[in-house]
Amino acid sequence: MLKFTLLLSIIIIQSFTSCIAQSNTKIINESNTEIDQYISQIQERYEIPGISLAIVKNRKIIHRNNYGKASVEQNVAVSDKSIFRIYSLTKIIIATGVFQLIEQNKLSLEDFVSKYIQGLPNSWNSLQIKHLLTHSSGLPDIVEYERLPENEAQEKVFKDTIRFNKGEKFEYNQTNFWLLQKIIEKLSGQDIEKFIAKNQFDSQIANKNIFFSTDSRDIILNRTPLYSYYNTGHLQIDYPNNGNYLNSCNGINISMDEFIFWDKRFNDNKLINSKSKEKMWETFPYTKSDKKFALGWDETIVNGHISFGFSGGRVTAYRNFPKDNLSIIFLANGIGNSFDIENIVNHIAYLVDNDIVDYNSLAYESLLKTAQSNISDFKKVFTTLKNNPKYSDVDFEQQLNSIGYSFLTQNKKNSDAITIFILNTEEYPKSNNAFDSLGEAYEVNKDLKNAILNYNKSMELSTDEIYRSKIDKKIKELKTITNTFIK
Repeated sequence: MLKFTLLLSIIIIQSFTSCIAQSNTKIINESNTEIDQYISQIQERYEIPGISLAIVKNRKIIHRNNYGKASVEQNVAVSDKSIFRIYSLTKIIIATGVFQLIEQNKLSLEDFVSKYIQGLPNSWNSLQIKHLLTHSSGLPDIVEYERLPENEAQEKVFKDTIRFNKGEKFEYNQTNFWLLQKIIEKLSGQDIEKFIAKNQFDSQIANKNIFFSTDSRDIILNRTPLYSYYNTGHLQIDYPNNGNYLNSCNGINISMDEFIFWDKRFNDNKLINSKSKEKMWETFPYTKSDKKFALGWDETIVNGHISFGFSGGRVTAYRNFPKDNLSIIFLANGIGNSFDIENIVNHIAYLVDNDIVDYNSLAYESLLKTAQSNISDFKKVFTTLKNNPKYSDVDFEQQLNSIGYSFLTQNKKNSDAITIFILNTEEYPKSNNAFDSLGEAYEVNKDLKNAILNYNKSMELSTDEIYRSKIDKKIKELKTITNTFIK
């Protein structure tokens, strides 16, 4: 009887365990389907040529997929071999390298930069390592001279004026990580490429799947080109080109396999220990700003879930939710229409775990889908969301403006854009920006009379004299065209 009872118990436990496994598999499969559908939607919406996405939960890859084209003109699909330049996302790997040197007692956050770099301007000598990592140095930006050789760029930036006192606020600045590269190379006795390859990718020299190249004109096997619309208004290959002295700012090129490998080592505390990681992720106390930023990492809190990460070139992003054991790696090779990559990452996190809900992102997706499917329901859905306490912190004015412009510029649905902009002026009648956008929509639609009316209203609401002068000039030009004089 005892053996039978024991056997029955084992069968029940196995059956229960099997049910849980099947249930979890079903949940993961459903989530993956939703994620694939969402990526397809944003790829079409923002004209993103190619995307590689990986999601790691509890140290296991729960989603991994490639979408679209690595090369549009050659009709080559994104694959596991595809290599993406990650631009400013490079900085989290460099920040990790800084903390590796701190663990080796070669460096301290309180050290003065002038301890390691000679010949700095006198006004730079009081800056510390922590000010470089947190973009609180107030330094002029060397990126303004990126087309020049390093010695010429250095000469010019050294002559520029300090923008604010150290520690006051966050101001994104490539000079900070240019200086960090010099410090890392001096302390390690290696160039930045060898230092990162050896200490973070288990390689004495960078391999073909992880390397530095700041010149997108270089022809490199399996590297995806960058596509953008910024120069001409239509999608074409872009060729960002920076000197290798800005390697630490935006130079890493990497495959998804290598990034997943890096994420695993980082989360297993094999790159830096847990104490260093906690220090690196401490919120920096700016004296004149409430910006949430750690030492080289953005800090983002989504419905109480804290995360750390960064993005690069508006096309790549990494986010780590330490308490949720969740990492998201998003690599793309271009954009046809501007998008907020952080919102995309937030929504992916929500599809993995519905408690990680960014109500800004959720509201935007709901409003956009409604506008695309049935514009007549738009105001009703908007009112429902706005009256819901869960969405009390959502910036609906900005969202209406953003969706309106997506219809005006991307979808070429001028009448729908005007409907959305009109709602924005009704909801926010004191916003000069709302009336400016409506005026622009009427102008694009060649309804110059209503364009003038709304530009006038926008000018009345603004206190910015430069803006008022600009709009006044535009109104006069439109009146000349239409011979319409509106008082």
